[in-house]
Amino acid sequence: MPEDKYPSGQFTSPVNRQIKLSGTFGELRTNHFHSGLDIRSARGVIGDTIYAAAAGYISRISVDAFGYGNAIYIDHPGGFTTVYGHLDRFAPIFQKYVKDEQYRQQQFEVELYPAPFQFPVDQLEQIGILGNTGHSYGPHLHYEIRHTDTQVPINPLHF
Repeated sequence: MPEDKYPSGQFTSPVNRQIKLSGTFGELRTNHFHSGLDIRSARGVIGDTIYAAAAGYISRISVDAFGYGNAIYIDHPGGFTTVYGHLDRFAPIFQKYVKDEQYRQQQFEVELYPAPFQFPVDQLEQIGILGNTGHSYGPHLHYEIRHTDTQVPINPLHF
């Protein structure tokens, strides 16, 4: 899909400030191409509030010692999914759900797929706190936009 075919105005910034990047879409990494934007922490420490870039529902929550660490996936109308990785923690309602599931499954690392619309979110609703979890070398948000049906990433700057 050419750049001018992506909907404009559907997504807002996941942070409430000017964005400064520490990683860009498609840059060559040691063993892969980077599939999102790495948004720097405002002050170089964890703690920035992370917001849903558009209305939708939580389709996946992942807790992993590696990879994206604590991550939230939101499915949006129009066939797009946003991904928010390396979160320090989730917003309280999601954090409770994750903790309950970790105890139920008796393990730290979990891949959770809530029922569709179990956790609807509004645009600019707080979903978590910027962190340094998973395979991360400093506080930042890994932010992606994907095609929901294929999970193929798209450069968020197209939006």
